[in-house]
Amino acid sequence: MRRRAERAARMLALLLAATGCLVVTIAASQAAEPGASQLPVFEDVGAWRDLFRRPKVSEPVADADQEARVRLGRHLFFERLLSGSGRMACSTCHDPARFFQDDRPRAVGVFYRSLARRTPPLFDLAEVRPLMRDGRAASLEEQVLMPVLDPDEMGQTAEGLLEKLGRVAFYRRTFAETFPAEGLSLPAIARALAAYVATLESPPTAFDRWVEGEEDALEARERRGLAIFLGKGGCIACHVGRRLTDDRFHDIGLPTSDLGRGRFDPDRASRFAFRTPSLRWVARRPPYMHDGSLGSLRAVVDHYDRGGIDRPSRSPSVRPLGLTEQEKGDLIAFLETLSRPPPETRVSALASDRHR
Repeated sequence: MRRRAERAARMLALLLAATGCLVVTIAASQAAEPGASQLPVFEDVGAWRDLFRRPKVSEPVADADQEARVRLGRHLFFERLLSGSGRMACSTCHDPARFFQDDRPRAVGVFYRSLARRTPPLFDLAEVRPLMRDGRAASLEEQVLMPVLDPDEMGQTAEGLLEKLGRVAFYRRTFAETFPAEGLSLPAIARALAAYVATLESPPTAFDRWVEGEEDALEARERRGLAIFLGKGGCIACHVGRRLTDDRFHDIGLPTSDLGRGRFDPDRASRFAFRTPSLRWVARRPPYMHDGSLGSLRAVVDHYDRGGIDRPSRSPSVRPLGLTEQEKGDLIAFLETLSRPPPETRVSALASDRHR
């Protein structure tokens, strides 16, 4: 196990250091019959699996204070008093039934104002820093109040938020019990919301079964797609690790006037750059990109195959790929395994029932 971890660490270091074309050696086995589909044979497959493996979930240490913060944060997440209009909650855009996103190309804020960017998902954020598509939030506690206090998003004010929640006996009592030193305050609201969001984890998938050693968890076409993901497609250059993201910021060559990370970072490479999104459950979460401009996985694959707009800030990992139609289909088939539950899992329970 230690050797595999060391191999995975070396492989990850090489991947993160790579610029331009990423080369992964993958051999093809001989087909059993003439004309039969070939299956890729992954060199050092144990290292690849270690690279994507989710950590084992250990039994949490009982912490009554933290559990109380999470319960309060859950109430606040579904509370419409957090918006200036009283009609929106965090869950309005981050809908548990839609994997904590919505199905709009761009988010719609208070008073039905259309926003510039797509609603981001909330899975697996407990250890991610910084946050937001452009990385402007240094912590989860800072991030959770940004949309609440943004006049175009939820349109609430600090004074209005405290005044509205202070009218409700449940919140007065619960904040006093949960945060006895400060009671109902903006920092306490942020800590409670962040505690709840930090518990949101993406459900396991068919790909996770393959990672754990079940070869038949992926069909032949899906294994070929994985080979494209790791090799010719170069997807692994950014979509790496257990969350399938490097959590870095890249210009992928989309036509946009939104500077993204470039609004806060003068470095040329930050212009039009946005955080690499996680690919977990990606097939269930269209449309795609920061602005919702690509409506299907096929449109996303076509974009990367063309290489996007060639400009000085474009990531060196984004370049024309020359994928064939079969390779595109195989790659999409693999991406769908990142969104396919294990056979015994009820789809209806994946997101909406888990945290309510």
